Amino acid sequence: MTKPRKNISFCLLLATVVACSGLFSCNQERQPCLVPKTASLNIECVHFAADTATTTIDTALPNAIFGALTNGGLKSVVYTTASALFTISLSPLADSCSWLVLTDSTYSTPPDTLNFYYTRQLQFLSNACGYTYFYTLSSATTTHNHIDSVLITNPSVTNNVNTTRQLEIFIHPNY
Repeated sequence: MTKPRKNISFCLLLATVVACSGLFSCNQERQPCLVPKTASLNIECVHFAADTATTTIDTALPNAIFGALTNGGLKSVVYTTASALFTISLSPLADSCSWLVLTDSTYSTPPDTLNFYYTRQLQFLSNACGYTYFYTLSSATTTHNHIDSVLITNPSVTNNVNTTRQLEIFIHPNY
């Protein structure tokens, strides 16, 4: 009588091990990242109102092109629609980067170059999202073909989607 009990006990033990191994061998899905991972620099193109030198008005650039300049030349065109608001990214590999700005791609006008200088801070977002870089703008320079000047309105560049703008580009009045 002891042999059948041993076989039943062995079968129950084996069934329990198989069932438990099925529970522990499942792949656990990673939590989704629910926040933006890229810090975006928000730019607004403006000009001064004719009646006052203190009030600014949005300046929509028709067919504008923003492109990242790297050692190999123009690497990516970012924005090609008529707008006064643009969003670009800063380089996480260096403390400066350059962007080509063509205010209207339908005319053969010379482009402007925007140069950004900043410090990078590695930022932990969450276990699901990992790390990203946040930036603090220290200065911005430009050529003056169609751009008159640039003004840093908020030096903090983060992944906060509620930030309205960090930089204003003043377009020449005769544009």
